[in-house]
Amino acid sequence: VPDQNWADAAMSRSLWFKSEFVAAILSGEKRDTIRAQSTRLPRVGDVVAFSVGPRTPFAQAIIDRIETVMPSELPEDRSQQLARCAVETTRPLVRLTFSIQRTATARLPRVA
Repeated sequence: VPDQNWADAAMSRSLWFKSEFVAAILSGEKRDTIRAQSTRLPRVGDVVAFSVGPRTPFAQAIIDRIETVMPSELPEDRSQQLARCAVETTRPLVRLTFSIQRTATARLPRVA
């Protein structure tokens, strides 16, 4: 795959994140995301583009694991994040665990 097209290669799905999570995702501190259940979610093994809204992706990841979780099973800080995002907190949710495969910064030239 040519380097300039890495973000488009074999990815029919993408996940959007708030900009506050980008650094934690790129550093490996954040390795999962909680989402409302949907038929549009990726499946295990899917390569997914990560972006902040409809912008150029900042990373490419592979989905390692998917599990259903109840909001009551989540740590308090995660529950508060969901409430701020207006996610329905009485229905089952989906936790997607991922591994970053490539970042946009990896393809940028070094600045001297």
